[in-house]
Amino acid sequence: MIRCNRSTFKFICVVTVFYFIFYLILSRDTPTNSRVIHLKKGATRKKTEKKIFQPRSFSQIDINCYCKSPKTGEVYNFCYVDPQNSTNIGKKFNCSFVETMEDLKMLNNPGPFPLITDFYKNQNDIVFVSTTSDDHYSEHAKSFEILRSYYPAHKYILYGLKMTQFYIDMLPKNDTNFEFRPFNTSRYPKYVETWMNYRFKPILMAEILREHENVWWIDAHVKAKRPEFLKTFFEEVNLKRSSEDFSPVTSLLDTGHSNFATLRQGLLDYLPTNSIQLLKESYQVAAGLLHIPRTAKTISIFKWYVLCALEEKCMNPPGVGGVYCQFGPNRMDYYANCFRYDQSVLNLLLLNEYQDYNKYFTLLNRTFTN
Repeated sequence: MIRCNRSTFKFICVVTVFYFIFYLILSRDTPTNSRVIHLKKGATRKKTEKKIFQPRSFSQIDINCYCKSPKTGEVYNFCYVDPQNSTNIGKKFNCSFVETMEDLKMLNNPGPFPLITDFYKNQNDIVFVSTTSDDHYSEHAKSFEILRSYYPAHKYILYGLKMTQFYIDMLPKNDTNFEFRPFNTSRYPKYVETWMNYRFKPILMAEILREHENVWWIDAHVKAKRPEFLKTFFEEVNLKRSSEDFSPVTSLLDTGHSNFATLRQGLLDYLPTNSIQLLKESYQVAAGLLHIPRTAKTISIFKWYVLCALEEKCMNPPGVGGVYCQFGPNRMDYYANCFRYDQSVLNLLLLNEYQDYNKYFTLLNRTFTN
């Protein structure tokens, strides 16, 4: 038998008490991986779990998705995560675009961001933005003429896509609220200049959002049919659409076909979806007429919109078909051998986020036409 003296006994007691206290602290402060869900009578577990679902946090993203800025040292996630399924993660975008995205304030825009309702108080805050090339100049001129007859004093910025001096000389000279800007493509990949891929649109939208927080994008061929459309739009939003349930980015033109009909499947490598069926059931909205307020949600969506424009095989994924479609027995369930580039991308992002195209679309009594 081994005999323990008094000092040995004291040492054992002290160690035992110490470990007991440490266990209590650890049990209190360490989060559990499981959650106890108390169901109300009649509720189903599936429905309740959906309510408490939290999007995947940045720390949960695969470390291989990180890109570090050589300029600022900041680290960013460059893998898109499906908002409806945090395990559905897209292919990583090229880290070479980090500095470009920082320059566009798509990664490091701290705000402050106004309340969503503030964007629908003063019509004079709206800045109209459009773009044209030589071959679309006549369409732009007509669109601009009609819009100016309704809103003669609003700021209007036109970006030129390699326009020649002949057409530049035809632009308004005495309109103090009109501004022409040649699109400087030197800071972007060369394939951005393939205009029929429409990469320029999300990039220009990002450029303008750095300066102006209440943007109305209108394609060169889009024409307003009724005056006071801003007043009508503001009234509708304030009455029906100003909650966080609705997208801040709103389209005002429809297309008459589904998202699936104009989807090259390769796009889903970068921007995965949780439901092909939803793509077939949901109408695609036009990207040629958009209200774009600069909110935190807008920036979070446009981050992927702009990255896709910069990535060569995202906004122009492998597959057959260009912008011209060959629709099947209906315009919803069959692939129409076409792709709508920026429009297909933006719709996929918005539908993934909101699951209902009515959350980012209003026809506004058919106030506009293509």
